[in-house]
Amino acid sequence: MTYRTTLILSAILLAILALVYWLADSPASIVTNSPTEVIDQDADYFLTDALIKEHDITGSLKYQLKSDSITHYPYNDHTLLQMPVLKNQGDNGQITTSRADNGKLLPGGDDIELWDNVVVIQDNTAGRFATGIASENNQSTGRVRMDTDFVTISLKEEVADTHRPVLIITDNGETRATGMTAYFQQGQIHLKSRVRGTYEPE
Repeated sequence: MTYRTTLILSAILLAILALVYWLADSPASIVTNSPTEVIDQDADYFLTDALIKEHDITGSLKYQLKSDSITHYPYNDHTLLQMPVLKNQGDNGQITTSRADNGKLLPGGDDIELWDNVVVIQDNTAGRFATGIASENNQSTGRVRMDTDFVTISLKEEVADTHRPVLIITDNGETRATGMTAYFQQGQIHLKSRVRGTYEPE
């Protein structure tokens, strides 16, 4: 092999190496989602310090939802919430306040999920506090607090439901259970399983 041939082969090899390096460093070589997938998964709107109010046909306030931020994703119609606070106004004057670190409005906007440090407080409960325990502590006419780590609230039905452990605190004692369904309008709570509690008579 002549010196000239060696130089030509070396030049070709260097050119190939340079081309490979350029292709590897080029943005075109980076594998990404298709433009359609990126658009579908991106939020279409974002709000901070948001306040949403819903009124019934008579103009009375049914509920209001406050959140530090609201982010809507059109590809699944979910709306993520940060530090949401939901207030339901009952027909007989009771107010139920539900708060959590995080939340999500489900498609259609009729149901909301809350998780992480969930607290539900009902004031001036007019109805029966049904713990599922056949004793005097089924009755409460004051403040009822429910603590759990996940709950789904139906905004139309005004019902909160969870299968997770829950702690319920009333004026007269504490009750723990696994799973509950709380009916805001009736002021009733149905506990599902493993119910245990303490009661202090007035």
